[in-house]
Amino acid sequence: MRGRLMNLVEIAIADRRVLLTVARPAGPPRAAVSFSHGAFSAPGKYAALLDGWAAAGLLVAAPMHVDSTDHPQREAYDQGAVWRTRLEDQAATLDWLAGQGNLSLAAAGHSFGALLALAAGGAGVLAPPGASTLDPRVKAVVALSPPPATPPLIAAEGFASTAAPLLVQTGDADVLPGFVDDWRMRLIAFEAPPPGDRHALVLAGVDHYFGGLICRPELPGPAQAEGLAQAVAVSVDLVLAHAAGDAEAAARIAARSSDQSFTTR
Repeated sequence: MRGRLMNLVEIAIADRRVLLTVARPAGPPRAAVSFSHGAFSAPGKYAALLDGWAAAGLLVAAPMHVDSTDHPQREAYDQGAVWRTRLEDQAATLDWLAGQGNLSLAAAGHSFGALLALAAGGAGVLAPPGASTLDPRVKAVVALSPPPATPPLIAAEGFASTAAPLLVQTGDADVLPGFVDDWRMRLIAFEAPPPGDRHALVLAGVDHYFGGLICRPELPGPAQAEGLAQAVAVSVDLVLAHAAGDAEAAARIAARSSDQSFTTR
């Protein structure tokens, strides 16, 4: 079943307008995913990922955050507004998806955006006074290349409270010198929560951008298409198993126990 990027949808958050890139499956969606892009990037730079999810039967909505270099009003927001508005964007996107039918919800994100997905699944992140970032509607979390502890947004102990079923994906070339010097630092999101439906996918030779297939398409590559296909397949199975109650997807996850790139707790 071939998915495709269908349209752009505008939603309102107080006095802001937020543009969603919506990827729809060719048939009825089986579950819905909110996706948060990496810092300074944009949803359109993740077309290969979003389309892969849609092709597998997922309805995906990805807001353009105010830190995106493609955002038309980027200069109107200072650095202090970025985290607050990102949290608002994700909550509003989940609300929009909840209004698209009786679909179970998942939260996903890449890099900086992965912190948002983890927050929706229960991770202890910096939140507005009196507010909770946990969204009990979120039945699965997909954290692609999440950052390590990044105070004040999240301390090391903040990862321990993630409650939703979780996939953390990284690669053994997934470093950002000066920030993440060892790709293993990203696994704190997988290792800190108590055991139970925690999964890690570590892909050989895969970097932070899958060779330019996501987030930074201007990179020269080579494109790491096989790695991205694996990340799409495993993340789809996680969402289908926990958000759609798909027993076959759950069985595929269990069968990966013999795969050296895949770990379950």
